[in-house]
Amino acid sequence: MLKFAPLAVIAAALLCNPAQAQRVDLDEVELRAQAGVPVEVVINDQPVQILIAPDAVSAVSMNGDAAERLGFEPSMVGFVYVIGPERLRFSTDTVRYHMQGGTFRRRTAYSERQIVEGADGVVGPGHFPQERVVLTLREPTERDRAITYPLERMGRTLAGTLIEAGGVPIYVAFSFDRPETLVSATGGRILADDYRGYFDGEARFMPVLYGVDRPVRRLTLRDPLMLGELEVRNIAVRVSDHGSSEGIDEEAPEEGDPDEIVVTANTGDIPRQRMYVGMDTIGHCASITYDFDEEVLTLMCPDQPPAGSVPIPSDEPEAL
Repeated sequence: MLKFAPLAVIAAALLCNPAQAQRVDLDEVELRAQAGVPVEVVINDQPVQILIAPDAVSAVSMNGDAAERLGFEPSMVGFVYVIGPERLRFSTDTVRYHMQGGTFRRRTAYSERQIVEGADGVVGPGHFPQERVVLTLREPTERDRAITYPLERMGRTLAGTLIEAGGVPIYVAFSFDRPETLVSATGGRILADDYRGYFDGEARFMPVLYGVDRPVRRLTLRDPLMLGELEVRNIAVRVSDHGSSEGIDEEAPEEGDPDEIVVTANTGDIPRQRMYVGMDTIGHCASITYDFDEEVLTLMCPDQPPAGSVPIPSDEPEAL
């Protein structure tokens, strides 16, 4: 098991001996970032603001203007990010990063697109060398307690956990950018079958990732979908992405025998399904910790509030 050095100790050591600045083992350093606030790294002797986002792909993806400022040169390796029918083509350059007193090299993707606002680039929590990454939503309180899950790496793209519905694994990541929980089309159909779900409302477009909007529809479940002890709320289905949502009822089904099990989804040879759990489910939590050494994902949360209300926890006594 790795032991993580406090950043204050590292900073003090570097001030006393700047020559040691490149000798910090980043595997043993905890990376902390506040939701929506980028961390600063140095690339080509220039400060760069990188957003650590739980729903971003693992490779660092840079805005076009930042890549131009930093003098990136395209290599022979390119990336294509597929978001529904959209194919976003990225050039890549392998560059050296400096952060928290250490240094490392990473292949970095960039294009002419502006893929993130308020930062130069964006990356998922599992791509940098730090074995422990903490994303904070607010200050902790004594009401918070640990909710743990197995930490799963979803190929080269995401880090999160895994649930199973209808015998099919669904990879779960988190999103700080939307209240809704977003699920792929076939994943939505499987959830509808398992939890007696139906579409509620017409299709609308929603930002998904990197400036791409896709059509979604609200999915209402009669039976609660639980992620451990958290109820997953406000589900939207990407109705035409990653399979098909055909077969989901257009209205609430009639009540039947509660012990009857009806499976309508064909789960053979389906694409990998993903679900991005939104703020209506995790907005009351204080932090998400990714411990890649122990392979544990931890949410620090108080009791989940009733649906439709996300109060800010406080240690102050309640007024009578």
